[in-house]
Amino acid sequence: MCRILCLLLAILSLAGGVQAEPCAEERLTFQIVRTVGEEVLWESPVKRGDFFTIEYRHSSDHTPVRDLFTISDEGEIILIEESYLWYGAGLESHPDVGKTDFSGEWTRVRLHRPFPRFLLRVGEVANHVLTLHGRDVPLLSFAKGGDSIWIRIMKIVNKR
Repeated sequence: MCRILCLLLAILSLAGGVQAEPCAEERLTFQIVRTVGEEVLWESPVKRGDFFTIEYRHSSDHTPVRDLFTISDEGEIILIEESYLWYGAGLESHPDVGKTDFSGEWTRVRLHRPFPRFLLRVGEVANHVLTLHGRDVPLLSFAKGGDSIWIRIMKIVNKR
């Protein structure tokens, strides 16, 4: 889309109709950042519509939890589903029965909760694992238990 717009602007500029400015191409980067000092601990290129999960063990019930996210057209992180085997404190629940599926082994709560970024405390018991583009990334591989991190999408603009 940007290339078509750049070409159109170049043609109009040559015709003397529009003052063309350099076109910019926007890339998205998934980042995990230590909140203290804003140190980037891990990052990966992403696209709008990509999905990722964060799986962990509930800290008190020790049961598995899986959060499914997508990246919106605006570049925001959207929590679209939380799944768990056993309800524990702090997990999603919803009074609208149509948004909660009890039909399988996992309880699945469908959501649409946008986050420009979200805070996560890396858990030693939880053993958080991010899965993005088929790659499993244990958060404890680059952060210590108890560390406070941001998960965010950064927009990077390349001028053409």
